[in-house]
Amino acid sequence: MTILASSREPLNIRGERTYPLAPLTAPAPAPTLHADAIAAYSAVQLFADRAAAAQPSFRITDDNARAVAEICHRLDGIPLALELAAARLRSMPVDRIAERLSDRFRLLTTGDRTALPRQQTLRALIDWSYDLLDERERMLFRRLAVFAGGFTLDAAENVGAEGDVDEADVLDLLARLVEKSLVTLDAAGERYRMLETVRQYALERLEASGEADATRNRHLAFYVALAERARPELVGPDQRAWLARLDLERENILSAHAWCEHAADGGQLGLQLVRAIRTYCLYRGMLGIGLRATIEALARPGAQARNLIRCRVLSDAGEFATSTGRHADALQYLTESLAIARDLGNRSRVAVTLQPLGRTYAALGELDAARANLQEALALARVSGDKREVAAALSSVAQLERQQRNLAAAATLCEECLTMVRALGDSQSIAITLLNLAMIAILLDSRARAREIVREAATIVLETGSRLVGQSLLDVTAGLAAANGCWVTATRFLGAAEREAETSGLRRDRADDAFLAEQMAKVREAIGDDEFKRAEAAGRGISYEQALEEAQAWLGESGSDPLEPGRS
Repeated sequence: MTILASSREPLNIRGERTYPLAPLTAPAPAPTLHADAIAAYSAVQLFADRAAAAQPSFRITDDNARAVAEICHRLDGIPLALELAAARLRSMPVDRIAERLSDRFRLLTTGDRTALPRQQTLRALIDWSYDLLDERERMLFRRLAVFAGGFTLDAAENVGAEGDVDEADVLDLLARLVEKSLVTLDAAGERYRMLETVRQYALERLEASGEADATRNRHLAFYVALAERARPELVGPDQRAWLARLDLERENILSAHAWCEHAADGGQLGLQLVRAIRTYCLYRGMLGIGLRATIEALARPGAQARNLIRCRVLSDAGEFATSTGRHADALQYLTESLAIARDLGNRSRVAVTLQPLGRTYAALGELDAARANLQEALALARVSGDKREVAAALSSVAQLERQQRNLAAAATLCEECLTMVRALGDSQSIAITLLNLAMIAILLDSRARAREIVREAATIVLETGSRLVGQSLLDVTAGLAAANGCWVTATRFLGAAEREAETSGLRRDRADDAFLAEQMAKVREAIGDDEFKRAEAAGRGISYEQALEEAQAWLGESGSDPLEPGRS
């Protein structure tokens, strides 16, 4: 005899074979969606079927596809939740249902008297599962709700263990929650997560338990420690692995940042956290998020002491601000940071702060002030012997020399910088320095060498996934294509770079802007404004990933793309 049974957990009997059922597939929300694009998702199919039963005239159209996709996505493809949402079409339109899902437990009820009590509301269904847990399982279940976007076993042990739940018990309790379908484990067996609907329920239970503040404090402490451990690794040989790890923890880090508003020592912990993720935000092109989080951290009541951590974070705020074109704000942050560094007698911090301050003066066109600050920064860095800071200062001075068209001096400084960052194994800095050298080579009409240099930078971008350098790569590739007479190709890459700049918020410095303007002027003269606009619009229409693929392909061409004007 064969019995097919559904259950919230395995029966654990002889001969049993289990087949885990994942939630139904659901489309990701997007600003615009068409009915045909979401029709193949199983969650959409179930919703459409139940919606038609509730409201016979209902059909998925281009007009309501976005709302349907949002409902299916936010309800995690849970069949009962989708059925309850579809039943609401008797009393409200689909877009209103999507809007009200923030209060999903009140919204998702049904008047079906034939359904089992636990199937009449979404809350009752999860209540039923929760009531069947033992007390320690309930404790861990509630505490896991503070994680956003998933978590590791290590994180669960640090945050979930307290009181009657020992750290040694967490693995066993977590395994039981997975068996009971309240927590899921990814295919690689490394990260756990709750469906967002289940997590919202668990958060309500956590708040009612009186444990919420203590649990969030442990969550904050764990992610501050993780971010600080990651910070030095982001500029070393394991950079790619640590960037990927922080990608997975991004939502948790932002959640921890938000909790600093309420934590007892949130002022200082918040400064530590934003300081630790500064490099990550820069490398991932999250400049707007980095600037906003840094400003928020600096404004908290417990963050006002003129100490070393505030000095560092002010410098970071200045760097984010000048990278996003907010030069007046950057000047304010960096001036305060420099004053604190000098008051503390910390020559190392003085040297570090002088670099973005010099770049900000250069962006404002105050070149004498820029040179004075950058030369002092380089001199102090050489005295300290910190090779990383020496390399950073060399790069900044080289940018100023290029801005003033002192190309031979700029090339010499870049070569020295490249030697240092190669020895340090800092892939990000290697790629940035290569692109700076490539622009100098293009300006010196050494196009073959420039192509070779940019090709190496492109390989690094693809390996590390750095959007910050990726955007600059598209800029420089556009300039190189223009120098080679590939007019339409150059303009297409420019359009892709401009679109990425709108997403990241990164603004070119004056030297890079002048370089690109000079190359694009040649393109406009060659093909005219109308063709230029068409090619740029086409570049804006492709994804960042496709643009990188096209750039790498174009850089890899040789015979099919001779280095001579007129080829397009």
